[in-house]
Amino acid sequence: MGNSTDIGRLGEAWEAMSARGDLSVLAAMLAPEAKWRGVEDGPGCENRQMILAIMERNLSDGLAGRIEETIKVGGRILVAFRPARPRDDGRPLDQGLAYVVVTMLDGQVIEMKGCVDRAAALRYARSGGSV
Repeated sequence: MGNSTDIGRLGEAWEAMSARGDLSVLAAMLAPEAKWRGVEDGPGCENRQMILAIMERNLSDGLAGRIEETIKVGGRILVAFRPARPRDDGRPLDQGLAYVVVTMLDGQVIEMKGCVDRAAALRYARSGGSV
């Protein structure tokens, strides 16, 4: 599933979005049925178009920051992101970092899962549960 090439591609997608406002790299990486699950259980984004619409809105709202760390955990990649400014959407930060676990298959993102903190992200990444 995930490998160092996948980690590099995630970094390229983030750089394209944050530095140039270009969503095309992310769009090419998202499987059509990709899902984005929030920190809280419940409905999330259920496909590529929904994910891209949210990312576009985030960019227009000034989404900025940097990926500080990526950790490959089995077939998943834990991503620690430091926003450039505090968020006003209620998303919790763990020592200033937001965590998401990305699951890739054959070079495509099939799931992203927001996690409340590093410990929760590691648990989710290790769980290997189905998406």
